Amino acid sequence: MLKSEFESLAGRAVTNEQYRAIEILYMSSNLEKAEFVKSMRPMLKNIPQPEKKKDIKRMVVRDHSGFRKTPNGCYYHIEYVELVDIDIKTGKYIIKPLEEKDFEQLAKDGHDLVLDTWFDFDYEDCIDEKKKPIELKY
Repeated sequence: MLKSEFESLAGRAVTNEQYRAIEILYMSSNLEKAEFVKSMRPMLKNIPQPEKKKDIKRMVVRDHSGFRKTPNGCYYHIEYVELVDIDIKTGKYIIKPLEEKDFEQLAKDGHDLVLDTWFDFDYEDCIDEKKKPIELKY
């Protein structure tokens, strides 16, 4: 049984290490794939879900003057956000704010979290997870 087959039958994702252990159990059993996965369900509840990698994007925001650039004209005001999805109806990006650990990881990876000259989308093209326009708290 392939990892993708197991995940499809189980209805959840597993890491490669978890699947290797599951595969050993499957190979030593005499059960069919579906029966094996059914017998594994109680055990799967105790196995932690793999952490999904966040799709972190750069959103440009305007200052109170309505312009994107700072007074010296060099940098944009950038906010890092997680891209959740795109609303098909409106074409707007659905985003949510990052957690502190995400900013720590970005800083560790060498990202300049304050000043820059490029971005992925404008905050006016975004909505939050409740499908409401983004409100800036500045």
